[in-house]
Amino acid sequence: MIAALRARRRLARLAPPRRARLDRMLERTRYGGSLERRIERADLRRSPAAFVRLSVASALGGATIAMLWLGPPAGVAGFFAGLAGPEVFMRRRIATRSARVAAQLPEVLASLAAPIRAGGSLPQAFVGAAEEAVPPLREVLARTTRDLEAGVPQDEAVARFARRCAVPDAVLVGRAMRVARQAGAELARVLDEVAETLKDRERMARELRAATAQARASAVVVAALPVVFLLIMSAGAGDQAKLLFGEPIGWLLLGVGGGLEAAGIFWIRRLTGGIGGRATRGTSS
Repeated sequence: MIAALRARRRLARLAPPRRARLDRMLERTRYGGSLERRIERADLRRSPAAFVRLSVASALGGATIAMLWLGPPAGVAGFFAGLAGPEVFMRRRIATRSARVAAQLPEVLASLAAPIRAGGSLPQAFVGAAEEAVPPLREVLARTTRDLEAGVPQDEAVARFARRCAVPDAVLVGRAMRVARQAGAELARVLDEVAETLKDRERMARELRAATAQARASAVVVAALPVVFLLIMSAGAGDQAKLLFGEPIGWLLLGVGGGLEAAGIFWIRRLTGGIGGRATRGTSS
């Protein structure tokens, strides 16, 4: 027992330098920088090194489960499925946070415009907006307030605010505020007009999501049917499962079927996503 505790303490002393070393290695790569920005957009309290370790552990776990259930050949598929798990989770977190930020931006702009219209300064407007906002924009506004208090130029602070929001609408907000300040326009009025534009875009996006809801639901059902059928067959028909997972011809069939499945999902997502993208770009032009 005492030896185990001593070993655990040694590991605890060794773990931080190893984690720091992996973080430094990732910082020197393009992948590490991109991963850090995506983790920030997803609002995950993890470092890039921690996410990489989680992905590796998930991949090894998926491979082990697949090998125990369906045999060694299925371990490759389980490995890639486990490796994709954290990535899919992070993408969903990014999408969820982006949707919440886009929905909160018009209200935040109104909170910024009110103090400026009353004669307040831009730093005072950010302080008031941070007090009224809710997550995730509350933290973004608070960080912008700290930047302004630290002496960061207002144009740079606004640009940082747009980057931290990490949504296309925030880029429009940052550009509008910068142009208004440089041209000497009434900033409160500009913020009100941008807020109305964002509300119009959000309303059109909701209408388009409702119009394409049936197509997206059909895509989910059609994509899930082959997977469900494969799981049912693997559980109840051992000979067919052995042919698919234990013979080269089965691996070929699985590869072709998986490729066609992925191509179909990608095509349908392009169709349903492209409609909304073209419409929102049209409203902003």
